[in-house]
Amino acid sequence: MINQKVLFDGIYAISGTIFTDERGYFYEKYNHQFLIDKNVSFVQENISKSKKGTIRGLHWQSEPNAQDKLVTCIVGEIYDVAVDLRKSSETFGQYCGLVLNEFENSSLWIPKGFAHGFQALTSECIISYSVSGDFSKNASKTINPLCPTIGIDWPIKDIILSDNDSKALNLTELSNQEIFF
Repeated sequence: MINQKVLFDGIYAISGTIFTDERGYFYEKYNHQFLIDKNVSFVQENISKSKKGTIRGLHWQSEPNAQDKLVTCIVGEIYDVAVDLRKSSETFGQYCGLVLNEFENSSLWIPKGFAHGFQALTSECIISYSVSGDFSKNASKTINPLCPTIGIDWPIKDIILSDNDSKALNLTELSNQEIFF
């Protein structure tokens, strides 16, 4: 059975029953009913591996290539973040965050209209995220994860960023055409 807890308008913490025995554990990440309820089908499964302190994000794809994401930490622990980019939303530009780790059976559901990012909190993190659309280089967008307007309180201050993420614009520097939600 899969449970959903609303964290933010449109953002859900997803958890299911975890079954453990002497071999390890098993849990259901999602099922067909979850996909029906969200009106989504996944077309791609991405895996990323990160070192402690690494921040990946804040990434999204603009319409018509926007993606829904279901993010799960398979190894280690992360601080996972979603930023509301829906211009008409009361929470536009605000974020919510959730710690995900390998010992819990939880995932973060991030629908279209949100940017996504995370910070690795342990020495090695492996993240799985199912997405509802293929990657599009032309639709791929980034906000600087250190954007003062958004003000994410990343748990680890000694950070590792890619050139793309560190050189990305802040939210207030983006035009409406770059957001598209």
